[in-house]
Amino acid sequence: MSGITRRQFTAGAVSAAVLASLTACSSDEKGGGGSGSTIVVASVNNAPMVTMQKMSSAFTKETGIKVKFVMLTENDIRAKIQQDVAVNGGQFDIVTLGTNDTGTYLDSGWTEPLKPMLDDQSAKEKKAYDFDDIIPAVLPAYSSAKKGLAAIPLYGESTMIMYRKDLFDKAGMSMPEKPSWDQIYDFARKLNDPSQNMTGMAIRGKAGYGENMYIFNTIMYAYGAQIADMKWQPEYTTPEMAAAWEFYRKLQKDAGAAGASSNGYTETLNLMSSGHGAIYYDATVSADTFEAPGSEIRGKLGYAMSPSGPGKGNTQTTGGWGLAIPSSSKNKDAAFKFISWVTSRDYVQQVAKRYGWLSVPTAVRKSTYAEEGYRKLAPYADIALHSVETVSFAHPAVNKTPYTGNSLPNISEWSGLGQDIGQLLAGYISSNQSTQSVLASAQADALKAFQQSGRIKK
Repeated sequence: MSGITRRQFTAGAVSAAVLASLTACSSDEKGGGGSGSTIVVASVNNAPMVTMQKMSSAFTKETGIKVKFVMLTENDIRAKIQQDVAVNGGQFDIVTLGTNDTGTYLDSGWTEPLKPMLDDQSAKEKKAYDFDDIIPAVLPAYSSAKKGLAAIPLYGESTMIMYRKDLFDKAGMSMPEKPSWDQIYDFARKLNDPSQNMTGMAIRGKAGYGENMYIFNTIMYAYGAQIADMKWQPEYTTPEMAAAWEFYRKLQKDAGAAGASSNGYTETLNLMSSGHGAIYYDATVSADTFEAPGSEIRGKLGYAMSPSGPGKGNTQTTGGWGLAIPSSSKNKDAAFKFISWVTSRDYVQQVAKRYGWLSVPTAVRKSTYAEEGYRKLAPYADIALHSVETVSFAHPAVNKTPYTGNSLPNISEWSGLGQDIGQLLAGYISSNQSTQSVLASAQADALKAFQQSGRIKK
């Protein structure tokens, strides 16, 4: 899952030898092509991007443009991309950027604005591409306020509740479409039964800005809290923040899995998919796993919106990955052709035909959710679409914030600060530490980070 951050660049380019060892041709590149140019794509190696790699042979067959890939884990690929584009290295023609990377890259001159390239399409190309089909709420996460569209999203995600409908029916309970966190706690506690190997609430607890903080920050906003005020003064010692931390610990202790502080995305996904979780709260894309052929809980699930709290409703997040063109690319035209091909409506159809509807990119195009083939396999389609359409990337909290972004805040210091606070939160849920003492430490960490970055004076 996305652990989005805008890392501050540390000088030092990647050596040619290292890059050569990392760059490998697409395993599916042999499906035709010609003697045209070759583009290099630096990509995170998650499922939709692996599908993109496999599908590239079709693009080569259509255009004669060959495609090579550098496929690495999220943290590794972020470092390789930034180390190259920040020094105008020219190793890559396309890079994958997370929702909170794009503004920094474009504003820094590292990547090209894409709107002019879209505008230069012919009338026939514009009609086929259908930019207006992209969900409007998704675009701010891939844009710069100053320079416009920085990347075109390939796939996205939000957050929602996924629950065992069969267990709810057996217990005589009914999940609202828009539950509150208090309701989720009551349901989870009633269904929590360690003696029967049933966990009431499968929710992340493992430390990390892309692990527990990815989930907890949605709870934080639901309780009316936020990371900083408009003057960048940290807000970790407010009553709203304390209430959010105390609720999260109560939920984990009373209804969560044993050893919650060791459970990240993979562990909670496995817990739920193996049939040992009653309620699951995480990324919408998890539903694809639960409803896939062979899943032990396929057809047993119900879906609901991200829970509201005493401060705010609609607390779901936005995440995902987009494709951008580095300014140092020597093959910008070919790169844009690939980006416009792989983010098109036709690409969705091609993936569905080749790999099935549960493999298509989601949370980007409205038309995907209207497809009968997709809806038949995805009973969560309407909830997932509504989650994506109603998220506010620009206004995550009740009060105004100096940053954008939801559970993945658009703060350059977040890679370090989010990790530090994630460690505090993981320790907090597995101990009896006082809320005030832990939050005082979080406040101090945030203050130090914002002072070091120059956001506030020492």
